[in-house]
Amino acid sequence: MVLSPATKDFTIIVVGMGEIQVSNDPSHVLACLGIGSCIAVCAFDPVSRVGGMAHVVLPESNGRDVDNPGKFADTAIPLLIKEMIKKGGIKYSIIFKLVGGAQMSSAPGLESAFKTGERNEKMVKEALKKERLLVGLTDLGGTKGRTVKMYMDSGTVLVKSAGEVVKEL
Repeated sequence: MVLSPATKDFTIIVVGMGEIQVSNDPSHVLACLGIGSCIAVCAFDPVSRVGGMAHVVLPESNGRDVDNPGKFADTAIPLLIKEMIKKGGIKYSIIFKLVGGAQMSSAPGLESAFKTGERNEKMVKEALKKERLLVGLTDLGGTKGRTVKMYMDSGTVLVKSAGEVVKEL
């Protein structure tokens, strides 16, 4: 299935786990494939036409894995904003959309131990609040994986959940 709002040619840039990608090229599509408990942080500045996506895996760095700040909500959000500003983005013009945070696994008696998606969502929102930025539309929670695509020509975010139709945020 093609998740394209138009029929023109696009270059898809896959944002892997713990990665951040930023673009101002209207032919680019940033994509996170198979998002489960992770959060795809989609950011687009409609003024400068700069967009970015972070594939947040875990809520907090707690000083670990400083070589991969995109992996953690508390370090990925400031870095995403910084990289967008480097490409001409305007911090307070950026619109954020969040996708993911599903409960992908559980075990009897250990339900609270597997709430990674909920904790990721909470920390992403806290990191944005710390930057004095607001969350726009979201597609969070549930128990299904998702694929997310953000089109740099318009900032359009399309989400395809397992077994469901494509929807626009």
